[in-house]
Amino acid sequence: MIIVYSFLLIHGIIMYVVLRNPIGSLFAQLIGVVLSSFYYYNFIREYNTKLLFKTYVNTAFYIAVLAIPMFYLNINLFTPQRLNGILSEPAHYAAIMLPAVYVTLMKKSYFKFTIILITILLSKSSIGYIGLVLILFLPLLKIKYFLKYSFLVFVILGASSYYIYTQWDVYSDENNGNIFVRRLKQTQESLVATNTGEFKKHINLSSYALLSNVFVSKNIFFNYPLGTGLGSYKYEYEKVYPELSPPDYLIKQNLSKINQQDANSLFLRMLADLGIFGLLMISYFFYRSYNLFKKESKVYEQGIFFYLIIKLFREGHYFPPEFYFFVLIFIKDFNDKNITHS
Repeated sequence: MIIVYSFLLIHGIIMYVVLRNPIGSLFAQLIGVVLSSFYYYNFIREYNTKLLFKTYVNTAFYIAVLAIPMFYLNINLFTPQRLNGILSEPAHYAAIMLPAVYVTLMKKSYFKFTIILITILLSKSSIGYIGLVLILFLPLLKIKYFLKYSFLVFVILGASSYYIYTQWDVYSDENNGNIFVRRLKQTQESLVATNTGEFKKHINLSSYALLSNVFVSKNIFFNYPLGTGLGSYKYEYEKVYPELSPPDYLIKQNLSKINQQDANSLFLRMLADLGIFGLLMISYFFYRSYNLFKKESKVYEQGIFFYLIIKLFREGHYFPPEFYFFVLIFIKDFNDKNITHS
């Protein structure tokens, strides 16, 4: 960990000096990363990983149980008709719940699995749905699971594809119609903007947030392939922003620079801040994931994969509360046999 901290500090100082960005942002981000990761490292070392993860799964189940009546009673809804329980918003809720969905499925705790799954479906989070699809698909990479589950997966995918096809031409707006299909259509129509920076006037806020930051981070990476330094994204964003053509309604609502602070995606932020070094870190993540899925005993780490892959494409914060709890269990094999807590 010391090596990583040192690299982030030295790389950041060099790039901040070269690009003349306010260096305070580097230290703010680095202190957050160090404190969060150091705390969880010692916390996990002190307690049994298996115990901690069981506690997480049980807590996720209780949160899901509580979230269902909250949803139907319209309590703490981030947006109408979308569940987020006691958490801040639906996408964050879905991401945190994904490891629990996978682990309860693999451990055959079908009641807990069903309750948590229902809440993710009620969150209507497209990123949560992607995570669920991955949970269905990845076991198929193991030959022994292929024959057992492939028919079910193909039926689900076939039914989903048919449903999307039937709903594709159905009129939909912000208040009516299928939100998932509407976002698929709008995202498809707006992908060209990642190259031009010109967005259609009707693009929804979520799609604009992602695609505008794809445009910005791509330009930053091409200009500075070695990265611009940890925490520099918001400053480099301002330099690229004049090349964007946001829709008028977002300019009027002061939302045309949405996610300027975090790039809407951890992958995009790492791409801009750390350049090829960020790509190397992400490559290691996929390499370790590949090895973990070959081991039957690594169910917890496999479950965490679904959280981390979603984090790469949603939410660019470097130290949200739960992040390093998952990251450290994923990347480090803590020696639980020497721990006496139970």
